[in-house]
Amino acid sequence: MTECAALECGEIKEACEKMGCTELLEFLIKEKFPGKVAVTASLRARSIIVQKLLSEVAPDVPIIYCNAGKVFPESEEYKREMIARFGFTNVLAPIGSDEIAIRPGDRDHIEWVKAQYDRNSGATQEALHLNNTLKPYSCWISAVYHYDQDSAARSRVEREGLLVRVNPILDWDAERVQNFMEEFDLPYHKLAKVPVDMDKKHGDGTDVMTFAF
Repeated sequence: MTECAALECGEIKEACEKMGCTELLEFLIKEKFPGKVAVTASLRARSIIVQKLLSEVAPDVPIIYCNAGKVFPESEEYKREMIARFGFTNVLAPIGSDEIAIRPGDRDHIEWVKAQYDRNSGATQEALHLNNTLKPYSCWISAVYHYDQDSAARSRVEREGLLVRVNPILDWDAERVQNFMEEFDLPYHKLAKVPVDMDKKHGDGTDVMTFAF
């Protein structure tokens, strides 16, 4: 990271330190990085909250939905419902090709997604490389939230290679997430609170369940 980039990120951090989530998103999208912000998202409750906030600020911001590959009908239905509810007009998917290639001076941009569940090993994770997908942008709002991030290990705004990476609700606990979902009557994914049934087969007849969202 260059001295100039470090200084810029420090200034952004300082400016954003006391901002609420909506104010932070508006500052990044409309003032600091107009036309250069992308959002990675999923169908998890934390991500839905960020999407709700984005819909109030810039429903035309690029929303890139990320998953481990297999998409269940319940997910397609829920995704369509949320896109319509939030009025998103620029919904994208990861490019998929040349995602591992890292540009000079950049870093490997990854979202970790839950891939499958094995009764012996538990949940497995998959590194979803997004280097080519995020290439046109300067600011990345990271809101997939398949795994809760350690707030001690990351900061709300940080420099990651050539991008400024933002985690708008890093410090939200489970209670705050639930309260927000209830306050704004946001529906959960149909399978969000369904216990994992390892005896139920998902197409391949094995004891491995692919995560649905």
